[in-house]
Amino acid sequence: MNAKKLPSGSWRVQVYSHTENGKRVYESITAPTRYEAELKAAEFKTKKKRKLRHDLTVSEAVEGYIKAKEGVLSPSTIAVYKKIPGRYYGVIGKKKIKSLTSEDMQLFISDLSTKVGPKTVRNAWGLLASSIALYDPDCHFRVTLPAKKVNRSVCPSDEAVRALLDNAREPLRTAILLGMRSMRRGEICALKYEDIKDGVAHIHADIVAGPDGWVYKELPKTSESDRYIRVPDLGEGEGYVVPWVPNSITKEFIKLRDSLGLTIRFHDLRHYFASTAAVLNIPDIYTAGMGGWSKSSGIMKEVYQNKVVSLADHYNDIIEEHLEKVSHEMQHGS
Repeated sequence: MNAKKLPSGSWRVQVYSHTENGKRVYESITAPTRYEAELKAAEFKTKKKRKLRHDLTVSEAVEGYIKAKEGVLSPSTIAVYKKIPGRYYGVIGKKKIKSLTSEDMQLFISDLSTKVGPKTVRNAWGLLASSIALYDPDCHFRVTLPAKKVNRSVCPSDEAVRALLDNAREPLRTAILLGMRSMRRGEICALKYEDIKDGVAHIHADIVAGPDGWVYKELPKTSESDRYIRVPDLGEGEGYVVPWVPNSITKEFIKLRDSLGLTIRFHDLRHYFASTAAVLNIPDIYTAGMGGWSKSSGIMKEVYQNKVVSLADHYNDIIEEHLEKVSHEMQHGS
């Protein structure tokens, strides 16, 4: 895109504009100086490119955004993103980006809020806003999102945990034993017998939902979730300790808890772990380390970089002794 000097002394740049009747049409840009002509030409190309982007529909923008992010976001996040447009965007998905207004967006949010919960609305809005920003960074909307719903988790009692263990069949029983020791569903499904040595399990992987099904995924070494925890004797074997996917744990757990008249979720076993640790006066920093929670990561690194490892072991012993007692009382009676 080089300017040429005209006989009049001005400078001109010809920039491709569009194709008409099979012929390329150019825009002629002139200015007193070469620098000005080339600068105006560059501005013309930028505006033209932006205009073309504005011709995208919302659905096309979202599709482009997801494709652009596939290499940097987790498979589970991409899988969730791909489901959102078809479920929630409907009419607004057909609109052109250039025609969108804050009113359009607020109506979309208000309508969706009558059908799904605040978390789903926020997820749908987040993807929508990010997709539009990718193609038009200067586009901003003034909207009000629904207030976040406060989840009041139910912490299972020792009696409820004993009832679950007493009536659970394998491999659900093993999943419950690991869940009450702070493990998440995906971590339980990713645990292999080779990850357990001398009663200590290395939690370093997860089973997540990807676009094409469930995927085994290594956790980042810097993640608080990469940790070592005490586990009961699970016997010997090869491959996965619980050969299920996370949804199977949930499905079977719901059947069991309903049959017992309980209202807890499988994830509430993690709350049981944290509450038990509190009752046993285990400091939060150690509970966070055992459970893979983020609790002042700087201190966490210091705790597990050899300074007070013996204390960490001590508190692991305390809570494991209690959890073993709960499990064994179930077998032999209180």
